[in-house]
Formats: sequence, C-alpha cells, structure tokens
Amino acid sequence: MADSTAATQHFSVWLLVPEPQRSTVVAAMKAAADAHGLPTSEPHITLLGDAGTGTEAEMTAKLAALAGIGAVPCNFPKSGAVTAGSGAPWNQSAVAVPALTPELSRAHRAARQAFRGESAEADATDAWAPPLRQPHLSLAYGNPPEMVATLDTPPDYVADTAAVFSCTPPTLAGVPNWREVARVSLVAKGS
Repeated sequence: MADSTAATQHFSVWLLVPEPQRSTVVAAMKAAADAHGLPTSEPHITLLGDAGTGTEAEMTAKLAALAGIGAVPCNFPKSGAVTAGSGAPWNQSAVAVPALTPELSRAHRAARQAFRGESAEADATDAWAPPLRQPHLSLAYGNPPEMVATLDTPPDYVADTAAVFSCTPPTLAGVPNWREVARVSLVAKGS
C-alpha cells in the first residue's frame, strides 16, 4: 500500500550492493551495530540523500529514468577508505568512500536529472550529500568515533541496481523504519 502523503515522506536514491558482496557488507555492518547498539540499513551508496517530494508512485516513475543507464563499478581504496568526516552527522559517521569513476558520476548525474530536473551540464562539484560531498557507503550510523578504526573496507563490486527508499523519519531513530519503495536494473536488457 503506497502512502500518498508526500509531505511526510523523505526519499533517497541508492545504488544497491549485489550478492555475494552484499552478504559480506551486511555481516560487517551487523557485527558493528550489535557491538554498539546501533541500527543498520540496507548497504548502499547514496546517489541522492534528498530525492525531493512526491508520492511513492511519483518517485517510482522518476526512478524508471535510471533503467538501463549502465552498471556502476564501485571500487574502494584499501588504504584509509573507512573514515568519518569532520563534524560528520550520524548518517556519515563511518563511511567507505569509493573511487569517483566516470560511471558513478554518470549515475549521480542521471539521478539528479530524474529527481531534481537538473540539466546534464549542471555543476556537480557540491552535488553529493554534505558534509562529505563525495560518494559514500555508510557502514555504521551514530557510532562512537573510535569504532571507525575497527571497520574493514568493503569489497569492490559492480552495482547493477538502483532503488528509491523511504527514509522516514530521516533520523538515527528512524533507520529501522526505512524501507524500499522501488528498484530498477541499471543494465539494459540483453546486455
């Protein structure tokens, strides 16, 4: 049942981690969360932390624009990849930062076009979510700073799926309530 109360929902667009790498990342996130009493969510690289307002049906329609744009290699430097930004909020308190590849930039640009109506030529310098302003995979939410040193860099993978999630409420306490609204394959049929 889709909730049509657009004003009360917060939507995000994510690149999902495929199997078998997803299982590895989920296990690491769960272990860290269990050890510190933290919530977890589906592992993902955030394309848009704020996808705008609308109904779930409208968000699903916008997501369809990402169908077939091409898979996205997600490669994580093995040295210093797990970090916490200076003054990082709860949702960027322990992240792995992937290399900014042309494919990742393309997916980010396509999401900004589909959900925000930005032109293909729009400057993307500050388009990633603040304060990091770079792509990231959150490994823990609201963690103590010292926990970052205990987290491993995720394995490299190729993301072939994007999804819209309802991240309502967009707070640390709300993480257990986040849910998938829709997903789309980034790989063109027959590829």
